[in-house]
Amino acid sequence: MYAGHVGFGLGAYSFRKTLPLWLLLIAAQIPDWLDAGFCVADMDRGPFGIYTHGFIPIAAAAVLCAILAYALTRDVTGALIVALVVASHWGLDYFTGIKPTWPGGPIVGMNLYAHPVVDVVLESATIVAGWLLYRRTLPEPVRDHGWTYATLFSLCALQVLAGAAFALSIGGHAKC
Repeated sequence: MYAGHVGFGLGAYSFRKTLPLWLLLIAAQIPDWLDAGFCVADMDRGPFGIYTHGFIPIAAAAVLCAILAYALTRDVTGALIVALVVASHWGLDYFTGIKPTWPGGPIVGMNLYAHPVVDVVLESATIVAGWLLYRRTLPEPVRDHGWTYATLFSLCALQVLAGAAFALSIGGHAKC
């Protein structure tokens, strides 16, 4: 899941508008950013991304992001929401890919990446749902502004492009 995580972060914002939106969006994608960092640095990400997408690294990222959220806002509930957004990454990725659990544990997932149309539909639905929740937080005059809809369409277009790129990669088995 790529842009779908952004949709989830947008939706989470509607539950705690005192949180910085940028923090929720980073929290939603932090495992993928770590994965990209490992890839750019040409470092081993472990089998199936165990060092970035396993339960232990996602739990560690959730704790660190929650601490950052608390340091910024002094809001315990907000910090918990940020932690849940990070943790949601694994659950959302369960549908789209195959993901590690813990070292030596099973590799699980529905691998919808192997079915790009289904993946794009699922991720687009996640984007739309999150966007609709986020849209409710906007002032009335802004809700129907063209830029508000441009955000939705851009995220969905990004997801379609990501899905196409993944489908065209070597059977979905590109190095990064």
